[in-house]
Amino acid sequence: MAISKILHMKQAKSGYMAKHLANGLKYIMAPEKTEGGRYISGNNCTPENALEQMLETKRHFGKMDKRQGYHFIISFAEELTEETVFEIVGEFVREYLGSDYEAVYAIHNDTDHIHGHIIFNSVRCTDGYKYDYPKGEWENRIQPLVNRLCEEHGLSVLDMEKVKENRRQRQENFPETEVSEKRLSGRNLRIKRDVDQAVEDADTYEEFLELLKCMGYELSGRKHLAVREAGAKRCRRLDSLGEEYTEEMLRFRIAGLPVLKPQEPIREEKLFYIFIPYRNRHLTRHQKECFIRKYRAGKIRTGSRTWAYRANLRALKNLQDEYAFWTKYHIRSTGDIRQSGWSAEEKLQEIREAKEKLARQKKSYQAVLNLLHDLDSYEMEAGLYKEGYPEFSGEFREYEKICGRLAAYGYSVSDARKIESYFQTEFQKLEDQRKTALKEKRIAKNLEAKVCEAERNRKEQKKELQKGRL
Repeated sequence: MAISKILHMKQAKSGYMAKHLANGLKYIMAPEKTEGGRYISGNNCTPENALEQMLETKRHFGKMDKRQGYHFIISFAEELTEETVFEIVGEFVREYLGSDYEAVYAIHNDTDHIHGHIIFNSVRCTDGYKYDYPKGEWENRIQPLVNRLCEEHGLSVLDMEKVKENRRQRQENFPETEVSEKRLSGRNLRIKRDVDQAVEDADTYEEFLELLKCMGYELSGRKHLAVREAGAKRCRRLDSLGEEYTEEMLRFRIAGLPVLKPQEPIREEKLFYIFIPYRNRHLTRHQKECFIRKYRAGKIRTGSRTWAYRANLRALKNLQDEYAFWTKYHIRSTGDIRQSGWSAEEKLQEIREAKEKLARQKKSYQAVLNLLHDLDSYEMEAGLYKEGYPEFSGEFREYEKICGRLAAYGYSVSDARKIESYFQTEFQKLEDQRKTALKEKRIAKNLEAKVCEAERNRKEQKKELQKGRL
């Protein structure tokens, strides 16, 4: 089964109009994602010169502005070879786009599920008309074509009636929960960004709350979690940011799992969807293999028991982390656990100090790094000007001016990039260390609580035993 998705590539707000189109082509043709370019091909153009040919078509018909291109993504749920996927995507391009559009398609195999990317010009190379995406195009043409090609290759297909029914139910259940990024204020965008970062870093919901506190937020609310920035007068409920920011959704996002709604019992044999959480980034290879064996043996099915398997997997992972912690710090007593927790806290303080020191060091190079950032916004246009596109002469002059300002500071472009790379690498190292120390602090806290609870239970049992003897 394959699912298609379409993305619109608009005109860039500043600088080079086709910047998004150029970046998209660069992304899908990345050698590390396509086995060195093995799974890249073109339609009515050569992949190496695709951007130049698309721009030439736009220039010929006088349609350089507005929509620049379109990006199709076709994801496959089944285990397939790269050759098979490459063939299916190629057939889709040739049948859907034909001889009218210049397109580049590529297969990426760097994720758990193989998928194909297609980027094509918004302007037809035959008659100069722009691509028309009418309402219902995905339901009526794009996905049915993908389904037919999958069926021809012996694959399952996406049930379009079920998709329409799910969409209708979603609109009924969540009519007002979708929040557009454009409608969010600057304050809400900051909160949303910080919450997303905390969700990414946290392993549990409790750790997520602690991370928000470390970011300077004050937490409140029993039924609905709310945060308040330092200096702000009012709190902001997180669920007002959108459906993905309710407590239930946050818990499942932290676990790396989607929300599963209650399902009706299956009364007849038919094609249905099943959630297989072995793509969870927190699972080890051993856990994934165990889950796959259980699934293939028929021990894991859809329905109300799915949560139990997720809970068991999370418990298994926690046990593995605790065992690694015991062996790393040679835990022999409760005092050793406390000491390891203090060590983790000291490590976090050292990392914070190191980050502050590195930030002060970076500040002395900030002028150079700002110039490098400005240079990046003109680099592509300057390259096109050198290749013979005179319309980018203004951008090229700006590029040369910035290079001259860098030289005035005593740095070449390569030297500035080395400085930028150095700080990026060092900050990333400190961030990785922070995550490790934070995780160890959490494990030490949980272990200490478990040991104390066991000790209390043991004392209570001893007292009851003594009372029984009397």
